[in-house]
Amino acid sequence: MTARIKSWQVMLLVFMGVFLVRNLMLPMASDDIPYAFVWDGADKGNLLDGVGPRERISSFGDIIRSQYSHYMTWGGRVIGIGLTQLFAWEGKHVFDYLNTLVFIALAFLIFRVGTGRKFSEMNGTYMFWILFAFWFLLPDPFLTTLWMCGSCVFLWTAVIGLLFLLPYARAYWTDGSSLSSSTSSVVMAFAGLCAGWSVETGAFVIGFVTFFALIYFWRRKQLKTWMVVGFVFLCIGGLMLGLAPGEMVRLELQRKYEYNPELPADMYWTPLMYYINYVECFKPVVGKQIPLLLLIAFYVWRLPKGQRWNKTTQFQAVMVGGAMAVMLVLLFVPVAPARAGFFSTCAVLAASLSALRELLREKEVLGQRYRRLIQGFVAVCMALWVATTAIVLYVEWDVRQQWMSRIDYINAHQDQDVVVVHQIDVPPIADELPDWWCYNCVTWNTIVLAWGCDLEPREEGSHNLMYAQYYGWKKVITDGEDRRTIE
Repeated sequence: MTARIKSWQVMLLVFMGVFLVRNLMLPMASDDIPYAFVWDGADKGNLLDGVGPRERISSFGDIIRSQYSHYMTWGGRVIGIGLTQLFAWEGKHVFDYLNTLVFIALAFLIFRVGTGRKFSEMNGTYMFWILFAFWFLLPDPFLTTLWMCGSCVFLWTAVIGLLFLLPYARAYWTDGSSLSSSTSSVVMAFAGLCAGWSVETGAFVIGFVTFFALIYFWRRKQLKTWMVVGFVFLCIGGLMLGLAPGEMVRLELQRKYEYNPELPADMYWTPLMYYINYVECFKPVVGKQIPLLLLIAFYVWRLPKGQRWNKTTQFQAVMVGGAMAVMLVLLFVPVAPARAGFFSTCAVLAASLSALRELLREKEVLGQRYRRLIQGFVAVCMALWVATTAIVLYVEWDVRQQWMSRIDYINAHQDQDVVVVHQIDVPPIADELPDWWCYNCVTWNTIVLAWGCDLEPREEGSHNLMYAQYYGWKKVITDGEDRRTIE
């Protein structure tokens, strides 16, 4: 008997197809190429101007050696950057397919953590809400889920973090231990170490949530050894990440050598820095979370006054509390990009799914009173999704064609000491996407190209030098002005 295809499966397949096509169209760009080389910490690493000759990664041993140098002289993100170097060595096509699977894994993990339900209980309403959030509400989705380096650092580590949280969530929603084997503590120790040693903002939110989970289970005399072991190793991993010797080295190198006209090094920890972090990080990330928060608020508003502090709202308070806490911390971090709030949005999405689960239990919510409103919302979202998907695919195909043509041109002129190529120009519509959606980067735009994704008219630019080394050319620069200086 043929299994019936469900509506949520159709939505997922269409979304997966679009996501895979976008992955396949995106070339290696920006930091992807410098990370294809062994990190040379003795010579300021691979990302600063004036970088010298570097050794291509040719073995797993090279990655280990590179990551040790990176850890000591740049930063502690061993998992995310290690994955980047692995895919830069093995080839991006491997990453393209795996990245699509990891993105879908993120959807299912958020569903499991947020609702406590089995995968078999997924339905069209849940899937629509998740995909709506993924398309319209994620901060810097282009740089956190598609760009290879950014995806390894944010998307992949978010999956690792949610895998660690899943046993705690299962125990919470089922009022009991979700792990019982004798090896559970060993598994959670490893999972905790990886979750803590992932990315700073994700580790912070996970630590916040797990801390309150331990208190909850302890008060109810349900605290298990694996829960404590997982939290301890989460903290160890977080310390390994945050206390990496390279953190202070990188900060000093960036203060000396990186170009940042908006926030000069002598303006760190001043009102200017807090204002920039608010405008470029806190506001766009939290602003996009408003639909998720409104759903939670609607659920709480419908509860009788004496029942507003229940198991579901406690879960929501901890998840949203961790998400907001990390966003406040980011106000005090020099140069905090919007993509740093990626896991914050994942946590709020999980909390909103718990509200959706409770609302779906009330049949009258889906009655005539709300049906037209819901149908109108879905129709508008679908129309916007179709229109914006067409725009995104057009922009990314256009940029890819320019990118491939550039490589052909350089190959035809590789005997020249310096090959001058035209800068990548995005279709005008890419810079005109509306603010309600394009608070930050959803596809290629001029700002993203100017600040690290395209080559520059400066011979000493690190991406120029690494790009030429990667393809075996001499020197490559672009024509025109330095677009970083153009308002």
